[in-house]
Amino acid sequence: MQKIVSFFIIISILSTSYAQDTLPHFTVTERGTKVIISWVNPYKTCIQLNVQRSFDSLKNFRTIFSAPSPELPQNGYTENKMPTNRTFYRIFYVLEGGTYFFTQSLKAGDDPRRISLNPLRSTNGDRYGYITIRRKDTVINRLSVQRFRNYRDSILYNTRDTFDVRNDSLVVISPYEGIDYYRPSIYIYAVRDGINITLPNVLSRRYSVKFYEENGTPLFTIHHLKETPLLLDKSNFFHAGWFVFELYEEDRLKEKSRFFLSKDF
Repeated sequence: MQKIVSFFIIISILSTSYAQDTLPHFTVTERGTKVIISWVNPYKTCIQLNVQRSFDSLKNFRTIFSAPSPELPQNGYTENKMPTNRTFYRIFYVLEGGTYFFTQSLKAGDDPRRISLNPLRSTNGDRYGYITIRRKDTVINRLSVQRFRNYRDSILYNTRDTFDVRNDSLVVISPYEGIDYYRPSIYIYAVRDGINITLPNVLSRRYSVKFYEENGTPLFTIHHLKETPLLLDKSNFFHAGWFVFELYEEDRLKEKSRFFLSKDF
């Protein structure tokens, strides 16, 4: 079972052969059937910190843990050891103001002193001034540079997802895939007859909603909500189960949550 490493385990790691430096340095240590990732955070203004895993050290990283209290000076995470010796980890963290960093990747046994920050790439857009946004392998949006900056900030401040700039015109959103802390929405939720959408000041603000399957597959988008309350029929979702939505206000992510449709339709 995945869990946050307790304080006494972290202290024991810090006293091992490598004296752990602060971020971007961190350690990856094997303890029997477990792998422990630990770090010292010098940033009191840290607003998000994710641990990511990959099997090739360069790409295909996915977030496996998001620190509930990213500003803590010492913390860690442990998971079951993967059935391979080539499991790499890195840390993604965000500071107030929107500045974000990726550490270089490490596997168990690597010297943490060689860690440095991966350089951040610019996002100046393609030759037409647009940036393509992809979730995993699916293109979900194409925005101008200015609208992209609003979108970027809303993702960093309001979700646990990871924001990975691949080049100056392509950004990949990696959905958080760790423990899910579910909080029902007050704006979009399931009722007996369908999905209710109730929003404030809908005539003076521009709202849009994107709906997804639980695994992140896009379903459909309402580009401009012009009335509220609005009731969506259950038949729009084809089956029972969990669905995810993203609610945007003036191109900024206002809320990301989910709802459950029962089998009574």
